[in-house]
Amino acid sequence: MNYQEALEYLEDLNVFGVNLGLARIQRLMFLLGDPQKQYKTIHVTGTNGKGSVTAMLASCLQAAGIRTGMYISPHLSSYTERMVIDGQPVSKQQFAETLSVVRDICEFMQGEGDEHPTQFEVLTAAAFLLFQKAGVEYAVIEVGLGGLLDSTNVIVPEVSVITNVTFEHADKCGGTMEGIATHKAGIIKDGVPVVTGAEGEALEIIAKMAQEKKADLYVAGRDFAAEAMKPLGQLSIPPNLGATGYGVQDRALTDMQMEALSKLHLDCNECEAGQQLVAFNGKNPLFANMNYKLSLLGLHQVSNSGLAAAVFMVVAANDLRFTQKALKKGMKQVIWPGRFELLSGYTYKVLIDGAHNPAGIKTLRQSLDYYFPHSKRIFLLGILKDKDYKFMLEYLLRPEDVVVMTTPDSQRAAEPEQLLPYVVSEAKEAVPEPAKALKRAQDLAEQAGNPEETTLICAGSLYLIGALREMLIK
Repeated sequence: MNYQEALEYLEDLNVFGVNLGLARIQRLMFLLGDPQKQYKTIHVTGTNGKGSVTAMLASCLQAAGIRTGMYISPHLSSYTERMVIDGQPVSKQQFAETLSVVRDICEFMQGEGDEHPTQFEVLTAAAFLLFQKAGVEYAVIEVGLGGLLDSTNVIVPEVSVITNVTFEHADKCGGTMEGIATHKAGIIKDGVPVVTGAEGEALEIIAKMAQEKKADLYVAGRDFAAEAMKPLGQLSIPPNLGATGYGVQDRALTDMQMEALSKLHLDCNECEAGQQLVAFNGKNPLFANMNYKLSLLGLHQVSNSGLAAAVFMVVAANDLRFTQKALKKGMKQVIWPGRFELLSGYTYKVLIDGAHNPAGIKTLRQSLDYYFPHSKRIFLLGILKDKDYKFMLEYLLRPEDVVVMTTPDSQRAAEPEQLLPYVVSEAKEAVPEPAKALKRAQDLAEQAGNPEETTLICAGSLYLIGALREMLIK
C-alpha cells in the first residue's frame, strides 16, 4: 500500500481502541521474527518529559557515531515523525511498505483466531521492524502509555528511564498514584539499570521494584544532578542550586558542584539564542563537574537533560563511545519541535509548547516566568475535556494576559466557549476554528505595542500545536 492507504488503514484500526496488554504484541513480534531483539535499546517512560529525554538521548547517540533509531508518540504533523533514523523521519514509502508487512501478519493472526492488534501495537511493531531493516545499533523507545502493559514493553533495554510520575491516565493505570507508579515501574527488567527523576511515593515504589529486580537505581538529586545556569548567554551560579531539577539535590553533590562552578571560566556569549548552559554532576568521574550547552529552552528541559546525561553516564561503563564529548555535541544539536520552542521570523516572540496536563502547564508557567518575566503574553490555547482544565487555566494565566481559546482537532476537545469562565484573564475570547484563532492571536500580538516585549504562546493539546506550528513556519 502507499502512504495514503497506510493512513486509511491506521484510521480503521481506531475501532480497536486503547486496549492495554502484551499478548497481542508479543505474538505479533514473534511472527515478525522478534526484530526488537536485534539491536540495543533504551526504554523511556514518565508522565512528562519522556519525549524530550528520548530526543536528547537519540541526538547524543547519533553524535557518538552510533546508527540510532528513535520511536516516539504522538506525532505533530506526520506519522513518519514517530520513526526516526539518525535524526531523519522515515520516508512515506518506507513507512507504508513496513506497515504493509505488519498488516499482513495481523490479518494472519486474526485468521488464526487471535485478537487483532491495536493501532499503537501495529505502529510499534512497524517501528521495531523498520529499525532492524535499517541496521540501527541502538534505538531509544518512548513508552506510549504507562509502561507495564504498554506495547513497547517487549524489549529488554540497556537502561530503563522513568522521568517522573504525576496523576495522569489514572483510569488506565490503577486509579491511584500507587497504581500509576506501579505501571511506570513495570518497564524495569531484571538486572537492567534504572534512571529516574521520580520523588516521594512514586520513587519508593520504583525503588522497591528495582530492588526486587536487582536493578541498580540512579536517582536525580542523589546520584546525579543537572542545574540551569543563567539562561540565554549570561553565566551565573544559580541561587537555587539543588532545587531546579527533580527532587532536592544531595548536599554533598551540591557542595561539589558549587566548587566546580566557581572554577568555570566560560565565555557564555558563545551560547546562541535558544540555548542554555547546564551544569551536570554525576558520581562517575568521567561525568563529574561538567557542563554543556542545551539547544532546548525550559527549566524542565534542564532536568530532562540531566536524566539523559545520567543514562549516558551509566552506559559508558560498557560502551566507550558514550563519552563526554559525544554528550556535549548531542545536547547542543538536539531538536525537539513543539516543546517550549521559539520560532523565528516574527517581530514578536512566538513560542510553541505541548503542555497538555497540569504538570506540563505548571512547568510552562514557571519557564515563562523564568525566561520572559516582563513580556506581555498573548495565549492561544486549546485543551481536551478529559484534562483538569480548571486547574490548568487558573495556574497558567495572569489577569493581565490576553487569551484566545480554540478547538483542538480531537473528539475529546473541550468547547472553547465552555472554558472561558475558567480563564482568569480579563481580555479573553473564543474562536473555535484554529486557523482563524491563530490569525486573531497574531493580530493581538502585533497590536500589543512593543513587539520585543511581546510573546505569543501557542499551547495546550498536541492535537492543536502541531497544526498551528505548520501554519506558523510556512
